Amino acid sequence: MKIMPGIYLVGAGMVGLSHSNDSYIYLLDGGGEPALIDAGVGLEIERIFANIEEDGFDPTKINKVILTHTHADHAGGCKGMREKLRCKIFVPGNEVNLLERGTDEELGLIIAKESGIYSPDYLFPHCSTDVVVSNGDTIWVGELQLRAIHTPGHSPGSTCYLLEHRGKHILFTGDVVFYDGEIGLLNYWGSNLADYRSYINRLANLSVDVLLPGHKLFTLRDGQQHIDRAISALKKLSVPPTFI
Repeated sequence: MKIMPGIYLVGAGMVGLSHSNDSYIYLLDGGGEPALIDAGVGLEIERIFANIEEDGFDPTKINKVILTHTHADHAGGCKGMREKLRCKIFVPGNEVNLLERGTDEELGLIIAKESGIYSPDYLFPHCSTDVVVSNGDTIWVGELQLRAIHTPGHSPGSTCYLLEHRGKHILFTGDVVFYDGEIGLLNYWGSNLADYRSYINRLANLSVDVLLPGHKLFTLRDGQQHIDRAISALKKLSVPPTFI
């Protein structure tokens, strides 16, 4: 599903594009080199491949899967995609261990299963890392240039990716910040309010036009106002609303 020139939504459980547990999965068209932002939960990944084909791309040409973080709904698909596509997996440095050998507690799966989000028999498919992503790193997808912004809070390694394309500032935020200033602070291991307060300002003054989070609404204009709402709320007494 085309969002704007060069950016497609190819997985999304919330709107029925793919498995119900999938986060949003974005395809970037770098001009002959497509890449994915996040990989979904790892169930029914053939539906994601079918969406990619329907949007006019060859899944076998994808050689980069770039993770915002390693929770199951975003990273469970890495192993299956790597086996089928022979792609490289780009992982935020603070979460390499989680992707490769994280426990269900560290991945938030125990409480997520108890909350009814995942089936009790779901097993996270651990996967090795090809490229470690650090704050400020540049990742090229063909002619497109992404800048990594490490923004822990939702998880230790949560990373946003800033893209300037066709005169727009586009920010992929994973589960860090959402439409209307909601944040991803949740009640499980690694989600930390102190980290949010310490690092959310890295998203200030980016002049974001297009805000593309991992769930719920996205917006094609005035994205910075939603980010600024979260930044402002994190300076006040009460905790900002979360996306769940």
